[in-house]
Amino acid sequence: MNSINSAKSLPLELYFGGTFNPVHHGHLQVALEISENLSADSVYLVPNYLPPHKASPDVSAAHRSAMCELACQIDAKFKVDARELVQTGASYTIATLKQLRAEKPDTSICFLIGMDSLQTLDTWREWKTLTEYAHLVVAARGGYQANFNPDIQSFLEKHQTRQASELHQKKNGCVYLVNTSELMISASQIRSRYQNKQNCLCLLPDAVNEYIMLNHLYQR
Repeated sequence: MNSINSAKSLPLELYFGGTFNPVHHGHLQVALEISENLSADSVYLVPNYLPPHKASPDVSAAHRSAMCELACQIDAKFKVDARELVQTGASYTIATLKQLRAEKPDTSICFLIGMDSLQTLDTWREWKTLTEYAHLVVAARGGYQANFNPDIQSFLEKHQTRQASELHQKKNGCVYLVNTSELMISASQIRSRYQNKQNCLCLLPDAVNEYIMLNHLYQR
């Protein structure tokens, strides 16, 4: 874990976007580890309404938001930011970050993505401007090493920092890579297990499993 300067001048909030269909221990473990690494004040799960790079979720926004609320019981710093669920179109990260920056002008905003997302960052809307509104924190699960195309490599060379303390001293502008544990869990695997009436208790929080069973989600 990196040591954070005790004289930090900015509160730091970590935002983690995804379909969370359903939210599971793989999501939560990565977010918790990184929040500890950064000494984050808050961790927000940001469920997407319609993700631009994935198929539309097969359960409602209300169900996914409710499951995220239940998952946040693991730690007092976890919260849900459901702003993207009130939209009627695709959820673009740049729009969310612009809103957050306008609302929180004196906060270090850190947006958490996976290494796979960093490799394809140049397919995101207005991707080169993301760091004008937030820091990008990249989860390198299991020390996974990626290859970047020249555009993304140039972006990294311009913005990457290896000091977590820098994210407390600046409101935005950095890309910070963090090695995290690798939990071999996927939402598609969980959905398949529910469809086949298999036990999922080891893959997600008990409260989320109970909600799924009560509402007959992911079951044929």
